[in-house]
Amino acid sequence: MTKVSEKLDLYQKVTDRIINHLENGEIPWRKTWSSYGLARNLATNHVYTGINLVLMNCLPYPIPYYMSFKQVQEKGGRVKQGAKAELVFFYNITFKDGADNNISKEEADRMQKQGQEVKVYKYLKYYNVFNIQHIEGIEYESPGITLKPHEKLERCENIILNMPNAPEMINQDLSQAYYNKVHDFVNMPEIGQFQTPEEYYITFFHELAHATGHQKRLNRPGIVEAAKFGDKTYSEEELIAEMAASFLSAQVSIDFDPIIENAAAYLQGWLKVLKEDKMFIFKVAAEAQKAADYVLGVKRD
Repeated sequence: MTKVSEKLDLYQKVTDRIINHLENGEIPWRKTWSSYGLARNLATNHVYTGINLVLMNCLPYPIPYYMSFKQVQEKGGRVKQGAKAELVFFYNITFKDGADNNISKEEADRMQKQGQEVKVYKYLKYYNVFNIQHIEGIEYESPGITLKPHEKLERCENIILNMPNAPEMINQDLSQAYYNKVHDFVNMPEIGQFQTPEEYYITFFHELAHATGHQKRLNRPGIVEAAKFGDKTYSEEELIAEMAASFLSAQVSIDFDPIIENAAAYLQGWLKVLKEDKMFIFKVAAEAQKAADYVLGVKRD
């Protein structure tokens, strides 16, 4: 595990990878699954989330399973000579009190509840992993995914129906899908108006992701504050909703086809912000994961 340094600017490295995809006409978070499911650590079965979900699922490997060098050794296998390592990113978080003494997370939580000063420091780090095709001597089962259309639809319905503290869901205006932040409702056309059921649910996920930004949910600036088309706040909110919809679609193993009008305008807007702010994609991916988790009712530490 390596801490970010001046020699290796991890924020810029990840941002450059995303920019490269976008400039090649690819939107890397659109399809975040394969026939083998979501990218994961094979040793722990941990499914990657946030920025790692985006990055690891768009790598050019047919089977998205990875292990660290140490994990490979512990399993009795070996990494092939010349194999290229991929980077998995994470934050190491430390807490200090008002006197700059290190404290535990539990102590920090207790002090914050009592209104005492707590300083939080986040350090971006990474560790190396290798794809299963570069690993020898380890047996594993590949579950694959063979879902029938009605099974996918049922799983989509379960996500929508079980969203905690959900907005009202109506079919008032059959000409468009949108989230009304003033009255807190999601409007959807009828499912039969879409070319496929999958497109209907992907669109639904996008609007539900917007709804998570309401002040009584995640209180996100892109929803609770005024934003104009094309500005940074607007671009950020649209990208959060699009990426969250991608994450939700990955849960039910359906492709995330384009659902936003004027895609070229959005693409240029995202590229402009990414090139100006290397932290942007990290913030968006984290907020998108929070939005997807909220819809799914998932709580993470």
